[in-house]
Amino acid sequence: MPSVFAYSDYRTFMCDAFAEKKASSRFSWREFAKRAGYASPVFLKLVAEKKSSLSEEGIERVGLALGLTNKEQEFFRLLVAFTHETDNAKKQKLFNDMRKIAALCKNQIVEANLYDYYKEWYHSVIRELASNVSSESEIAKLLVPKIPMPQVKASIALLLKLGLLEKDSNGKYRQTSKHLTTGENISSMAVRKHHENMATLAVTALENISKEERDISGITMGLSKKGFEAVKAELANFRRRIKEIAAQSESEEESVYRMNLQLFPLSKEVKK
Repeated sequence: MPSVFAYSDYRTFMCDAFAEKKASSRFSWREFAKRAGYASPVFLKLVAEKKSSLSEEGIERVGLALGLTNKEQEFFRLLVAFTHETDNAKKQKLFNDMRKIAALCKNQIVEANLYDYYKEWYHSVIRELASNVSSESEIAKLLVPKIPMPQVKASIALLLKLGLLEKDSNGKYRQTSKHLTTGENISSMAVRKHHENMATLAVTALENISKEERDISGITMGLSKKGFEAVKAELANFRRRIKEIAAQSESEEESVYRMNLQLFPLSKEVKK
C-alpha cells in the first residue's frame, strides 16, 4: 500500500490505496465500504470523488479498513483536516504537525521541499544571483534586504536539493532548466505565503528604493465579468512577454527584480 506520509490530500491517498488493492485482488468500493462498516456500498467512492467527506468516526473506520498503524492513523487524521481547512494560518499549523509525525517515522511529505522553497522570498532571488557571482558571501552582500549568511547557505543547499541549481567542475553554481510547478494543496498554501512576502517587500520598496529604480503604479476601475476575464487574459499575455524580455537579457544581467501584478476586487458585485 502507498505510504500515507507521501500525500497532501487524503482523497488522493484513498484512491491510490484502493487502486493498489484492486490490482492484486478482487477488491471493490463495495468491499472497501463493507470493511469500513458503511451500509452504503458507494459512500467511500463518493468521498474519493469529492462528492462527500469523512466524519471523525469515518476517519477511524477508513484507517482500520486500510490497516494503518497508530502513527499513520494520527497522520491521516491531520491529513483529512488539512485537506478541508480553508484558513491559511490553520492549514499551515496542520502541515507543520504533519511534518513532525512524518519526521518521527523517518518519512518525508513529498511536497515539503517545494513548500520550503516558496515560503521564503529569498530562495528565488538567490537562484538568480548564484550563477552570476563567485561566492556565497557575495550573494549575501547583494541581497536587498540582507539576510544572515547561514540562511544563504541553507537556501543554496535547498536549491541544490531541488535540482534548481547545480555545481560545475570548477565549483561554480549554475541554474538548471528545471522549473517548479505548483499543485492545489501544500504548494498553493506556500505560494500564497510567497506572494504575501513579495507584497510586503513592495511596500518596503516604496520607502527604501528611489523612484528611478522602481515603478509602482495602479488603476482602480469598474469591470464587468467579461471585462475582468479580458484583463486577466491580457495580464497572462503580458507575463509571457516579460519572460521573453528577461530571457533575452540573461547574458547581461545586472540586478534581480521582482514584478508583482495584482488584480483584485474592492467591492462586492453590484446587482442591477
